[in-house]
Amino acid sequence: MPRVISEKNLTYAEALEILLKEESSRELTSIERYTLEYLRKFSKVRDAQTARSLVERLMKEFDIPEDVAVQIVNVKPADPQEAKIFVSHLNKVFTDKDFARIIEILSSSE
Repeated sequence: MPRVISEKNLTYAEALEILLKEESSRELTSIERYTLEYLRKFSKVRDAQTARSLVERLMKEFDIPEDVAVQIVNVKPADPQEAKIFVSHLNKVFTDKDFARIIEILSSSE
């Protein structure tokens, strides 16, 4: 059984990059293959560096935790109403302008 050495919040794009590298060097386990296929279908940001940059921008500009920023980047909401879902549990007030800015930041990666 593999041992956990460290934990890190990864975007879909970052996980996809890791699994693609692993796939090129060894045969993936069935769980890794299923995960790879899922990530190929649902990763909305294809480049790991771009995804990480988006996470950092969201964290810095809106003072949100990394795990929340990662989920926002993974789902990449298309409108402000969708973005509200990800921060509703935080003890912080976001304005409509904030949500519009989140969508603008996410759109800049296209």
